[in-house]
Amino acid sequence: MTVIVTPPADLDTEVAELIRPALMEAAAEGLDVVVDLREVHIIDSAGLGLLVRAHQEAKQHGGRFALAAPSRFVLTVLHTMKLDGMFALYPDREAALFSVNCSG
Repeated sequence: MTVIVTPPADLDTEVAELIRPALMEAAAEGLDVVVDLREVHIIDSAGLGLLVRAHQEAKQHGGRFALAAPSRFVLTVLHTMKLDGMFALYPDREAALFSVNCSG
């Protein structure tokens, strides 16, 4: 099963706290997770930390974790923090879902 989490706005502390329960629960259950970032133009350390923790949790429990539609800013932050190699990155939700569903 794949869970799609779509932050409703920029991934800052407030939004990270809003999506944390759904994201971490899915990851802890070993479900495949796609985070659709199409509404996220800016990400701060809280948002980045949540994505890293959720990715690690999903991996630990046998789930896959993908980021869909990251903005240029998000890609730059991931690259600057040397995290771009950690995440499976896709241009849109459909590509992420296809990859996650076909790689299992």
